[in-house]
Amino acid sequence: MTDTFRYSSEQLLTGLRRHDKNMFKELYMAFSDELFLLAYRWVRDHGVARDLVHNLFVILWDRADRININGPVRNYLYRSITNMALNELKRSARHISDDILQYASDENAFSKTADYLLLQQEIIHHLNNLPPRCREIFILSRIHGLSPQEIAAKFNITLNTVYYQLATALKELRTQILETEKK
Repeated sequence: MTDTFRYSSEQLLTGLRRHDKNMFKELYMAFSDELFLLAYRWVRDHGVARDLVHNLFVILWDRADRININGPVRNYLYRSITNMALNELKRSARHISDDILQYASDENAFSKTADYLLLQQEIIHHLNNLPPRCREIFILSRIHGLSPQEIAAKFNITLNTVYYQLATALKELRTQILETEKK
Protein backbone atom coordinates (compact mmCIF):
# COMPACT_ATOMS: atom_id res chain seq x y z
CA MET A 1 0.00 0.00 0.00
CA THR A 2 1.35 3.41 -0.87
CA ASP A 3 1.11 6.36 1.42
CA THR A 4 -1.19 8.85 -0.33
CA PHE A 5 -0.76 11.60 2.25
CA ARG A 6 0.86 14.43 0.34
CA TYR A 7 3.32 15.42 3.04
CA SER A 8 6.42 13.46 3.98
CA SER A 9 7.00 12.59 7.61
CA GLU A 10 9.61 15.36 7.81
CA GLN A 11 7.20 17.94 6.37
CA LEU A 12 4.48 16.77 8.72
CA LEU A 13 6.69 17.05 11.79
CA THR A 14 7.79 20.53 10.74
CA GLY A 15 4.16 21.55 10.24
CA LEU A 16 3.00 20.04 13.53
CA ARG A 17 5.83 21.70 15.42
CA ARG A 18 4.77 25.04 13.94
CA HIS A 19 1.13 24.21 14.79
CA ASP A 20 0.08 24.47 11.12
CA LYS A 21 -3.70 24.11 11.40
CA ASN A 22 -4.22 23.42 7.70
CA MET A 23 -1.71 20.57 7.67
CA PHE A 24 -3.21 19.16 10.86
CA LYS A 25 -6.69 19.32 9.33
CA GLU A 26 -5.44 17.51 6.21
CA LEU A 27 -3.82 14.88 8.38
CA TYR A 28 -7.04 14.40 10.31
CA MET A 29 -9.19 14.25 7.17
CA ALA A 30 -6.81 11.79 5.51
CA PHE A 31 -6.47 9.30 8.35
CA SER A 32 -9.14 9.67 11.04
CA ASP A 33 -11.61 7.24 9.44
CA GLU A 34 -8.96 4.59 8.83
CA LEU A 35 -7.63 4.99 12.34
CA PHE A 36 -11.12 4.69 13.78
CA LEU A 37 -11.70 1.44 11.88
CA LEU A 38 -8.36 0.07 13.05
CA ALA A 39 -9.00 1.08 16.65
CA TYR A 40 -12.50 -0.37 16.51
CA ARG A 41 -11.09 -3.61 15.15
CA TRP A 42 -9.17 -4.01 18.41
CA VAL A 43 -11.44 -2.58 21.08
CA ARG A 44 -14.87 -3.37 19.55
CA ASP A 45 -16.36 -0.26 21.12
CA HIS A 46 -17.29 2.77 19.02
CA GLY A 47 -16.87 5.25 21.87
CA VAL A 48 -13.50 3.92 22.96
CA ALA A 49 -12.26 3.76 19.36
CA ARG A 50 -13.37 7.35 18.78
CA ASP A 51 -11.62 8.47 21.99
CA LEU A 52 -8.41 6.71 21.01
CA VAL A 53 -8.34 8.46 17.64
CA HIS A 54 -9.09 11.78 19.31
CA ASN A 55 -6.32 11.23 21.87
CA LEU A 56 -3.83 10.31 19.14
CA PHE A 57 -4.47 13.59 17.33
CA VAL A 58 -4.24 15.53 20.59
CA ILE A 59 -0.86 13.91 21.26
CA LEU A 60 0.32 14.75 17.75
CA TRP A 61 -0.66 18.37 18.26
CA ASP A 62 0.60 18.80 21.82
CA ARG A 63 3.77 16.72 21.70
CA ALA A 64 5.00 17.27 18.13
CA ASP A 65 8.36 18.48 19.42
CA ARG A 66 8.95 15.10 21.10
CA ILE A 67 7.68 12.89 18.24
CA ASN A 68 9.98 11.21 15.76
CA ILE A 69 8.39 9.69 12.62
CA ASN A 70 10.61 7.38 10.59
CA GLY A 71 9.05 6.15 7.35
CA PRO A 72 5.57 6.68 5.96
CA VAL A 73 3.11 8.71 8.01
CA ARG A 74 0.44 6.01 7.68
CA ASN A 75 2.69 3.37 9.26
CA TYR A 76 3.45 5.67 12.18
CA LEU A 77 -0.23 6.40 12.75
CA TYR A 78 -1.25 2.74 12.44
CA ARG A 79 1.44 1.68 14.88
CA SER A 80 0.44 4.45 17.30
CA ILE A 81 -3.28 3.69 17.26
CA THR A 82 -2.59 -0.04 17.55
CA ASN A 83 -0.38 0.53 20.58
CA MET A 84 -3.00 2.80 22.12
CA ALA A 85 -5.70 0.19 21.50
CA LEU A 86 -3.56 -2.58 23.01
CA ASN A 87 -2.86 -0.42 26.04
CA GLU A 88 -6.58 0.24 26.38
CA LEU A 89 -7.28 -3.48 26.21
CA LYS A 90 -4.65 -4.14 28.88
CA ARG A 91 -6.07 -1.35 31.00
CA SER A 92 -9.57 -2.69 30.77
CA ALA A 93 -8.26 -6.19 31.58
CA ARG A 94 -9.69 -7.75 28.47
CA HIS A 95 -8.15 -10.90 27.13
CA ILE A 96 -5.29 -10.27 24.73
CA SER A 97 -4.54 -13.21 22.54
CA ASP A 98 -1.13 -14.17 21.31
CA ASP A 99 -2.26 -13.20 17.80
CA ILE A 100 -2.76 -9.59 18.87
CA LEU A 101 0.63 -9.46 20.53
CA GLN A 102 2.20 -10.99 17.43
CA TYR A 103 0.46 -8.39 15.31
CA ALA A 104 1.96 -5.56 17.33
CA SER A 105 5.46 -6.61 16.33
CA ASP A 106 4.76 -7.64 12.72
CA GLU A 107 5.34 -4.91 10.10
CA ASN A 108 3.68 -6.97 7.33
CA ALA A 109 0.50 -7.14 9.35
CA PHE A 110 0.15 -3.38 8.99
CA SER A 111 0.03 -3.66 5.21
CA LYS A 112 -2.55 -6.41 5.39
CA THR A 113 -4.59 -4.38 7.82
CA ALA A 114 -4.34 -1.31 5.61
CA ASP A 115 -5.63 -3.30 2.63
CA TYR A 116 -8.41 -4.69 4.80
CA LEU A 117 -9.39 -1.20 5.95
CA LEU A 118 -9.43 0.16 2.41
CA LEU A 119 -11.70 -2.67 1.31
CA GLN A 120 -13.89 -2.02 4.33
CA GLN A 121 -14.12 1.68 3.40
CA GLU A 122 -15.04 0.77 -0.16
CA ILE A 123 -17.75 -1.57 1.06
CA ILE A 124 -19.14 1.12 3.36
CA HIS A 125 -19.16 3.55 0.44
CA HIS A 126 -21.16 1.11 -1.70
CA LEU A 127 -23.58 0.24 1.09
CA ASN A 128 -25.50 3.43 0.32
CA ASN A 129 -26.57 1.92 -3.00
CA LEU A 130 -28.35 -1.01 -1.35
CA PRO A 131 -32.07 -0.96 -0.53
CA PRO A 132 -32.59 0.24 3.07
CA ARG A 133 -33.66 -3.09 4.61
CA CYS A 134 -30.94 -4.99 2.75
CA ARG A 135 -28.32 -2.45 3.94
CA GLU A 136 -29.57 -2.62 7.51
CA ILE A 137 -29.42 -6.42 7.60
CA PHE A 138 -25.94 -6.42 6.07
CA ILE A 139 -24.65 -3.89 8.63
CA LEU A 140 -26.14 -5.83 11.54
CA SER A 141 -24.57 -9.02 10.26
CA ARG A 142 -21.15 -7.94 9.02
CA ILE A 143 -20.39 -4.86 11.15
CA HIS A 144 -22.23 -5.48 14.40
CA GLY A 145 -21.78 -9.26 14.27
CA LEU A 146 -25.38 -10.30 14.88
CA SER A 147 -26.28 -13.84 13.88
CA PRO A 148 -28.99 -14.43 11.24
CA GLN A 149 -31.25 -15.70 14.03
CA GLU A 150 -30.78 -12.48 16.01
CA ILE A 151 -31.50 -10.36 12.94
CA ALA A 152 -34.62 -12.38 12.12
CA ALA A 153 -35.86 -11.93 15.68
CA LYS A 154 -35.05 -8.21 15.66
CA PHE A 155 -37.10 -7.56 12.52
CA ASN A 156 -39.63 -10.34 13.09
CA ILE A 157 -38.81 -11.89 9.72
CA THR A 158 -37.90 -15.40 8.67
CA LEU A 159 -34.36 -16.75 8.56
CA ASN A 160 -34.74 -17.29 4.82
CA THR A 161 -35.45 -13.58 4.38
CA VAL A 162 -32.28 -12.71 6.28
CA TYR A 163 -30.21 -15.12 4.16
CA TYR A 164 -31.80 -13.80 0.97
CA GLN A 165 -31.07 -10.17 1.94
CA LEU A 166 -27.46 -11.02 2.86
CA ALA A 167 -26.96 -12.88 -0.44
CA THR A 168 -28.45 -9.94 -2.33
CA ALA A 169 -26.19 -7.48 -0.51
CA LEU A 170 -23.05 -9.55 -1.12
CA LYS A 171 -23.88 -10.01 -4.79
CA GLU A 172 -24.55 -6.29 -5.27
CA LEU A 173 -21.44 -5.20 -3.36
CA ARG A 174 -19.28 -7.66 -5.30
CA THR A 175 -20.64 -6.29 -8.58
CA GLN A 176 -20.10 -2.66 -7.55
CA ILE A 177 -16.55 -3.27 -6.31
CA LEU A 178 -15.60 -5.13 -9.47
CA GLU A 179 -17.03 -2.29 -11.59
CA THR A 180 -15.02 0.22 -9.56
CA GLU A 181 -11.82 -1.75 -10.15
CA LYS A 182 -12.43 -1.78 -13.92
CA LYS A 183 -12.56 2.03 -14.04
